[in-house]
Amino acid sequence: MADRLVVILASGDPRVVEAGLMYARNAVKHRWMKEVKLFLFGPAESAVASEPTLRKAIEAVLDEGIAPMACKACSDKDSVSDALADLGCDVAYVGEPISEAIRDGCIPMVW
Repeated sequence: MADRLVVILASGDPRVVEAGLMYARNAVKHRWMKEVKLFLFGPAESAVASEPTLRKAIEAVLDEGIAPMACKACSDKDSVSDALADLGCDVAYVGEPISEAIRDGCIPMVW
């Protein structure tokens, strides 16, 4: 059974991002998965940086021990890198870490 997950939040729709964050948090909190990695990508980064509800949802995933990683290329382009770092996100180039997670057996779930 696959019990390792990589959640990739790419949608700019705040409701979709909130749902993805809620699932990631609950997957760890309720031990639905042994491992959950969380990546913010593109439009989702701008949504998180600008929406108070999503900022609180990021705090909740951090409280569960999930360290969100935001795509530096996208966040620099949209001028939200500092805001994401201030929220506790690791802002870095994510292509390699996402690929490595998938190669290592994490199932990708894209929101």
